[in-house]
Amino acid sequence: MQQVPWEYQLAVADYWKGGPAAMEPAATAWVPGLPLEMTVAAPAASHGDLAVSSSGRQQQQQLAMVESTTDHHHQYEWSGPVEAFEQAAREFEDKLGRTETKIHLFPASMVDLAERYAAPRTVSIGPYHHGRSHAVLQMESTKHVASWHFVRASGRSVEEVYSAVCAVADEARGCYDEERVRGLADDDFKPMMFFDGCFLLQYLLYASTYGGDDEDEGMAVDPALRSAFSSDSDRIFSDVVLLENQLPLPAGPQALDEKPPAWDSSYTPPHLLGLLRYYIVGTGTKLSSESSRGLSEKAEKVSISVSAVELAEMGIQLTATKTGAELKEMGVRKGLLSGELFLAPLSLDDANAGFLVNMAALELCTTPDFSEAGEERSTVCSYLCLLGMVTDRVEDVQELRTNHILQGGAGLTNEDALRLFISLEKHLRPGRCYLRTMLDIENYRVHRPVRTMVYRFGYKNMKTIITVLTVVGAFVGLLEAIKSLRSK
Repeated sequence: MQQVPWEYQLAVADYWKGGPAAMEPAATAWVPGLPLEMTVAAPAASHGDLAVSSSGRQQQQQLAMVESTTDHHHQYEWSGPVEAFEQAAREFEDKLGRTETKIHLFPASMVDLAERYAAPRTVSIGPYHHGRSHAVLQMESTKHVASWHFVRASGRSVEEVYSAVCAVADEARGCYDEERVRGLADDDFKPMMFFDGCFLLQYLLYASTYGGDDEDEGMAVDPALRSAFSSDSDRIFSDVVLLENQLPLPAGPQALDEKPPAWDSSYTPPHLLGLLRYYIVGTGTKLSSESSRGLSEKAEKVSISVSAVELAEMGIQLTATKTGAELKEMGVRKGLLSGELFLAPLSLDDANAGFLVNMAALELCTTPDFSEAGEERSTVCSYLCLLGMVTDRVEDVQELRTNHILQGGAGLTNEDALRLFISLEKHLRPGRCYLRTMLDIENYRVHRPVRTMVYRFGYKNMKTIITVLTVVGAFVGLLEAIKSLRSK
């Protein structure tokens, strides 16, 4: 990983101390990254979160202890069993109500995949993995540089930007698992939100302008910082889309933006992973499907899984939809003589594999019951379950590649892909798109019994048929040769 130039570290230190391009000379409030003893004056009322003297902090802690003791004493003195149950029920309902905005932990049901796909390897975002490995600690100096450039580009002072973070810090803290942030003091949490938020925004600015035709836009990120991002871009992207490595979107310096981001106003994303999943899944797709009319009266039952061999025996071929199709576009189409199980094409490399796994984990965490939610709430789980359903062998994965459903593959061999699909199929709950597709397959089976029987016979006896045809062809050739000799 490319190290941040030393002169940049000095520049950042100078900036925090009030260098030429920093803030107004009169500002003396504490800023993140400097020791507490460097605070020389109490902040103005509008910047109450920026500085607290050691005696003031002690008084606040004592006051909090008094309030806590008083509250607990009142609770245990007056609350009876019924009130305690009611309070527990209210807290439980409150947690359920915050399911959408919470930064979830990796599901226990996917523990086999957690080691590879849950923890960041290059950069930690948020408190869950902050400082937990030497690798993520190396990125902290880059975060400081990114924050410096973000503040300069914003045209605001450090105090204004940091105050914007502090204004939503409590809301952001409430989005994380209570047990995982219990021991994290505000003096640590708020600077973390500041640095992580600035870093994430600068990286997204780099990712959205890198390689573009407009050179001016490409210069939106400082050249040295752009070089640092470029050297680790794939690994950074792999980390910032992890379920446990997210910032709540209400938190961070984006509160200073004068214009809202240009996304669907009907959707409020909880974090970056949720936003990307929303647009990849798609919401406006309308598919013509036999299962939309329900299960055929001719069907006696519906299988919950169909192998690649069974599909081939029915004459249903795997095919890819157009490039750029939404992930939600999956189902079965009837042709004149055969059918198609169509899926959106997927560029599958190691980074995208992690992205898929974490999108599926997000669906499991935010939608306890897929049957009562819209199809888009479980689309990734449906897609991955279908891939797992049709891949029993390495040859099945290769067929997906041959049919252009799987594309790319850097760092992920057919054997790796097969293990991933089998593991995901075992751990995921099938969503509504998956169940709709299974209805499509069953309806296809019962409405085309003759064609299905012919395809099954042909598939099971393919070698024999080829041998017979070869022999017949040779015999016909021999007869033609004999006939030719007789004519001469």
